[in-house]
Amino acid sequence: MDPICHTLVGAGLARGGLARRTALGTTTLLVGANLPDVDVLAYLWGPAADLAFRRGWTHGVLALALWPFLLTGLMLAADRAVRTRRRPESPPAIPRELLLLSAVSIISHPILDTLNTYGVRWLMPFSGRWFYGDTLFIV
Repeated sequence: MDPICHTLVGAGLARGGLARRTALGTTTLLVGANLPDVDVLAYLWGPAADLAFRRGWTHGVLALALWPFLLTGLMLAADRAVRTRRRPESPPAIPRELLLLSAVSIISHPILDTLNTYGVRWLMPFSGRWFYGDTLFIV
């Protein structure tokens, strides 16, 4: 999937009512839906590195267990920084809700990526095996 598709899924989750659970809900869902694609930065080391890391570590079970906590921490830091400067009277973000939104949006990413012909290495770093849905073609 491309970033537009992942962003639209995050937006759909937000419009579906999840964003109302806490402050920064929409932002968390949009960022989380795209976060596993941080592996695109491997391209800075060349196309071979990009292919080696693509849909691997950042899409694997270990990263999927850690990403929600990282994103929740970033969102809580952003909430404190913005709220104290711009809107001190607004209610703070709820950490448990941010963690839930992070987990839902982040897991949506490799699920969608599994549907296409390129696949995902779900078991990284324990196994490099690819899993494919073969239901969508990459153009």
